Amino acid sequence: MFEYFEIARTDGVRQVNRARVMRLIQDKSGIDRTELASLIGVSNAAITNIVNELIVADIVQETISSGDSVARGRKRVGLQIDRSGGFVLGITAIATSVSIVLANIRGEVIDEIDVDPTQIENPEHTLKQIHKKASIVLQRNAVPMDRLFGIGFSVAGYLASDEQSLEFASYLGWPNFNLKAKLQSMFGQNVTVENVNRCIALAEIRFGTLADAKDMILIRSALGLGGAVVSEGRVLRGSHNLGGNLGHVLAVVDGELCSCGKRGCLNTVAAGWAVIHKLGAARSSYDTINKYRTQNEQLRELLGSEKMGDKKVISALTEAGATLAKHVLPTIQIMNPEAICLTGPVGRHSAYAGAFRDTLLHFDLNCRVVLGSETNIITPSMASVYLALSDMVYSPNFNFNQIVQAPIEARVS
Repeated sequence: MFEYFEIARTDGVRQVNRARVMRLIQDKSGIDRTELASLIGVSNAAITNIVNELIVADIVQETISSGDSVARGRKRVGLQIDRSGGFVLGITAIATSVSIVLANIRGEVIDEIDVDPTQIENPEHTLKQIHKKASIVLQRNAVPMDRLFGIGFSVAGYLASDEQSLEFASYLGWPNFNLKAKLQSMFGQNVTVENVNRCIALAEIRFGTLADAKDMILIRSALGLGGAVVSEGRVLRGSHNLGGNLGHVLAVVDGELCSCGKRGCLNTVAAGWAVIHKLGAARSSYDTINKYRTQNEQLRELLGSEKMGDKKVISALTEAGATLAKHVLPTIQIMNPEAICLTGPVGRHSAYAGAFRDTLLHFDLNCRVVLGSETNIITPSMASVYLALSDMVYSPNFNFNQIVQAPIEARVS
């Protein structure tokens, strides 16, 4: 599950090999030293040195081997990641919710909490509230700070090409600022930041239903549309790091006014907003975070009606789902992915998802169609956890030196 992780930098052969060892142990719990050496292509002595280092650091522990029970007359000793060896925080900030998840380095959830920002359009105020809640989570679970290995932050917005500064976050109403630097200064920890849709896509091909896929397109349908394209296990970012911004693709010339200020964007005919607009619940698109939240609440109420069999709502959802499929079909044909994944609050509804799939299959599309209405797709909050694990634990970026070489007195069970 960890083989396609992006590596931002390499700090030497030892760091790279350590990361590969940790990835394989997490991916194949019970693997032994001999198999590790064979898979990585290094000597048994080199693997023994790395494994012993990880055992002393309480990152890895010995267990029953998952392979042959006996090798050359001796029982093989398996290895597994120590669940109390370290921790990460996953933080998600989108227009409709802000959440914090504490997980161990196996990816198991220890604690989670929602944040109810009082001024979500104010990033300074919202980040302070997030920091306060995160501190509560860490304190009540007695997490040693030398064992907090990093924070994954997924946001409803796009970073600039430097992958640190927030370029725009129209759904949140946040201005341009160096989000990564702000978070690192506030938490005093390494932080990795990513667009929420890209976060989900990468988590899916590494941990989720699509863990066997290297090429996929993810669409998250809510009040607006978001997307991500993954090729050979890597996100296609584009020249300005805006790749996958699906909702603002031109769909109808001189169409309805979109929240971005342009007319005829795909959001206006295939997203949740198109559904409430068709049903007369919204005349104009959202241009502020407060209007977004109001219209999102209207959408939630309408989707509740769909569950009870409201024919008008079902019809609007069906039309929007089919429209989405028709407009993304050329992209799918050009990219030729192994899978396309539809998720999100609107994407998970059967009428919308069914029309989307049926329209694609009508054109004999030769790829797997995965629907959030039928499959458990990784949530934004868990995707943030996996972002932290992939970028800062199972990676050459892992800061091994921060670990205090002493037994952990406070362990989270």
